[in-house]
Amino acid sequence: MKIKTKLVLIITVVNLVCVGALTISSLIFTKNQITAMADENVRSVAETSGNKISAWLGTYLYEVRALGQIMSDYDKIRPEDRRPIVNSMLHSLAEENPGLLAVWAIFEPNALDGMDASFVNTPGSDATGRFISSYIRENGSITLTAATGYAGQNDGNYYEKSFRSGTEAIIEPYYFITDGKEVLITSLTVPLKSRGQIIGVAGINIDLTEIQKLAGTIKPYGIGDSAVFSNGGIVIANPNPDSIGKHMMETEAENVGIYLEPMTEAVRLGHEFRCDNYWPAVDSEMLIALYPFTVGYTETPWAFAVAAPVKVIMAPVYRMTFIFVVLGLAVLGLLTLIVTLIARSITAPLKSMEAAFNAIGDGDFTQDIEIRSNDEMGSISRSFNRTLGKMRELIITIKNQADALNDVGNVLASDMNQTASAVNQITANVQSIKGRVINQSASVTETNATMEQIVGNINRLSGHIDNQNISVSRSSSAIEEMMASCQSVSNTLAKNAENVNQLTIASEAGRAGLEEVTADIQEIAGESANLLEINKMMNSIASQTNLLSMNAAIEAAHAGDAGRGFAVVAGEIRKLAESSGEQSKIVGSVLTKMMESINKISQSAGTVLEKFEAIDNRVKTVVDQEVNIRSAMEEQGVGSRQILEVISQLKDISTKVRDGSQEMLEGSKEVIAESKNLEHTTQEITGGMNEMAAGANQINLAVNHINEISWKNKDSIDTLVREVSRFKVMQAEPEAVQHN
Repeated sequence: MKIKTKLVLIITVVNLVCVGALTISSLIFTKNQITAMADENVRSVAETSGNKISAWLGTYLYEVRALGQIMSDYDKIRPEDRRPIVNSMLHSLAEENPGLLAVWAIFEPNALDGMDASFVNTPGSDATGRFISSYIRENGSITLTAATGYAGQNDGNYYEKSFRSGTEAIIEPYYFITDGKEVLITSLTVPLKSRGQIIGVAGINIDLTEIQKLAGTIKPYGIGDSAVFSNGGIVIANPNPDSIGKHMMETEAENVGIYLEPMTEAVRLGHEFRCDNYWPAVDSEMLIALYPFTVGYTETPWAFAVAAPVKVIMAPVYRMTFIFVVLGLAVLGLLTLIVTLIARSITAPLKSMEAAFNAIGDGDFTQDIEIRSNDEMGSISRSFNRTLGKMRELIITIKNQADALNDVGNVLASDMNQTASAVNQITANVQSIKGRVINQSASVTETNATMEQIVGNINRLSGHIDNQNISVSRSSSAIEEMMASCQSVSNTLAKNAENVNQLTIASEAGRAGLEEVTADIQEIAGESANLLEINKMMNSIASQTNLLSMNAAIEAAHAGDAGRGFAVVAGEIRKLAESSGEQSKIVGSVLTKMMESINKISQSAGTVLEKFEAIDNRVKTVVDQEVNIRSAMEEQGVGSRQILEVISQLKDISTKVRDGSQEMLEGSKEVIAESKNLEHTTQEITGGMNEMAAGANQINLAVNHINEISWKNKDSIDTLVREVSRFKVMQAEPEAVQHN
């Protein structure tokens, strides 16, 4: 990118940033000022409107307050005149203020004149005679009636609120039927005091339609809105008629959005409030301001809210933004034109310098820059021309020295080539001798290692032979012990055979005796079964005898006195039959137990007989195994004697081998000693050859490095001469010396 373009671009960007920053700062400042003015304006509208409503309600409250002040000295009036005077004052107040829906006064029982009993069910009283007069405006006329709905015990009741607090009060809006229609009203009340004590409450009922009309006329910036809220959040005035009388939490969610709860709390606490929220109906962000106001000395403030469109408020800012942008672009264009002209005047001398630099870049040092001015660019041109003259002189000197260096470099390169060839040949010879010495050293080392391995093998062989001799001796002793053990086992088996034969004979005798016992038991079991049959028969006879004695007793009873003796005999027979039956049962039970015991003994005898047979079979098996073991032990004794003879021969052979290995070990040691001497000599020769080879390598590397440097030097000199020859200077140049 050219300097002219850079200058224009840089200065344009700087101007753009400065103009943009100035414009943005001005717009932000203006916006903040207009926003602050709009906030103050909206707040002022809300404050003014709220004060108007406060003043309008305060006018009526002032008259009620005057009634209260008059009643504070009511004790100066005769009791019988008090009711007419109060009614007259209430009626006059209602007539003088057509905007009042009702004017009323309620006294505590007998608090006004102590004559409630005399005014029972009279106009303005109830069945107790209590003074509760209320003048209601209806159908254009004023009617005296008894007040109703005042007996509630909550602080929101129009009577109880001032009576309990002792202060003026404005009641939360409520609906009241007048002229056959329901209207939203409020009550302004003042306490009636006498001698510091509250004796009643006076108040007025006011239609809030006037407040709704007043709020409807307030349209900030043409499309704004306004609303009035009671301390409890009841909507008193609103552009939407359906919202009136409802709580603001139900109606204002769309208007204030997320600020609904904070705004409701601000209304309750009597605090100012401000927020912004978008209204789709007017397609604008709305600035919402809330201002609290009180009526007289009441302690529950109401609030007037105003919503103003931000797009209308900020319209001057938007117009000013457009103007600033247009002016900024115009100023930027003018500055860009001025910068372009200035840059052109600055870059004109630079073009002349560019042409001179291009010629110098091609090697032509005969150029000079034309000086056209006496400013900084003229001074730079003069300094450049002086520098260019010094460079011409320097190039001539470099050319002359380059020719001399070229001659020296050629001679040095030729001599170094010859030196490098000689050193390379010496190095090759040293490397060949070094290789032979290394091979010889390796052979000696390998021979020495082989002899040491042979000596080690001989030592191990000798150790193995010693171990073999020890093992053979141990084996011989073990075999001799085993032979003795075999003989002892054979003798033991012979004795054991006799014991087994005796055990076999005893087992046969025991089994025979057990078989006889089993037969006897079976015979006893058969006899016991017969006894059981006999016992059953005896039991049957006893039963029949008992039955017969019973029949005899019955017949004796039929015979009367003649059969008494026979009845005695029948009774004895019956007792004998019963005794025989019981004894037969006892004998049967004993015989049954004996049969069970005999059966168990018979089963046990059978089991023992089976075990005797198993013992007999195993004894026979043991006899057969003892015969086999004795035969095996005899064969083992014969084999052991043969092994003992072979071990004796092996012991003699091991002794001869050990003697031969000792002779080989002595010879191997002498060979190792000579190999070590030869290895030491070879290592000394190898060390010397390594040192010679290392020195030759270093010399060779140095010579080769010098040779490379000399050739690089020659190439550099040739390049220097070739490059210097390209430069053109004003004086005659000497001819370059040509070299092969």
